[in-house]
Amino acid sequence: MTATRMKFAIDDGSTNVKISWIENGTLKTVVSPNSFRKDWKSAALLRGQSVYNYTIGTTKYTYDATSDKALSTTHIDYQYDDLNLLAVHHALLLTGIAPCEVEVIVTLPITQFYNPDDCQRNESRIEAKRRNLMRDISLNKGELFRIADVQVMPESLPAALSHLLNSNVTEFTKSLVIDCGGTTLDMGVIVGEFDDVSAIYGNNEIGVAMVTDATRKLLAAADSDSSYLVANELIKRRHDSEFVKSVINDESRIEEILERVEIKIQELGDQVAYEAKKFAKNPNRVYLVGGGAHLIESAVRETYATLGDRVVTIENPQSALSREICLYHADSGVETVAAPHMAEVGDDE
Repeated sequence: MTATRMKFAIDDGSTNVKISWIENGTLKTVVSPNSFRKDWKSAALLRGQSVYNYTIGTTKYTYDATSDKALSTTHIDYQYDDLNLLAVHHALLLTGIAPCEVEVIVTLPITQFYNPDDCQRNESRIEAKRRNLMRDISLNKGELFRIADVQVMPESLPAALSHLLNSNVTEFTKSLVIDCGGTTLDMGVIVGEFDDVSAIYGNNEIGVAMVTDATRKLLAAADSDSSYLVANELIKRRHDSEFVKSVINDESRIEEILERVEIKIQELGDQVAYEAKKFAKNPNRVYLVGGGAHLIESAVRETYATLGDRVVTIENPQSALSREICLYHADSGVETVAAPHMAEVGDDE
């Protein structure tokens, strides 16, 4: 890497893109929700409000945080298509850094990065991901970052790196990392401080999208059509009565909606816990990462009850992977770590 080229670590998940970088000794992170639809949006009425209209080939796209027409990213093909290219460039713009030539380190779900039968790198899929992000894209009335190089890393496992290095594990310690994301459930067993990856598991049918999709349907039935972003915020802030009232138009349905959301969360937790126990019956430690970590925590703790406090939900689990990748690839030291910032929502993770 040349001295003038910035480096960004990007966990480009299906629901949110988590982007981390080091600026003046501070590790910064932004969480950028995926909410794109086709065609362009008209200019904003308010000064200072940005409109992001993109073109890839002959297709026009726009970023629209609240549109119920937002294109679905909750499928594995997202990793190699237009929406992934859009999501990465949009996240770069949200860093507030002036567009320049950059290197990016992005991620692939563990079952896409490794061959499940031998735990070796799947070079064809890794190269497909690289090629996708090197394609041309333009921003109407604006400048984009120029991606000069793309590196690809596996999801899940690196998110626990700092914890493993600071937890006095031995060369015999088996650590189970559970990453519950928007679309996929990824798991891996790490030996020692990262001496070896002994087993991997992935399920493209288990993820927070199970809860998100159900929540969108419940909102639609209550005259409250919403985007994936709004549905995910409702799940996260379901105990905030003011927020709940602000997104559910038919208030007579609030209690029913919240009750059914809780049932879906319990179903998600039970499924993850069942798959985890089947995959790794008796690990020495369990680390929870990903956007769904808090949703599944109680179910996983119950399943691995004998481990007690060795079941750990990593701090700010949604963005843990991008932060760890950033630290691993850093060319300079980090003095402080800033709290992750959630774009559009305006609060910390």
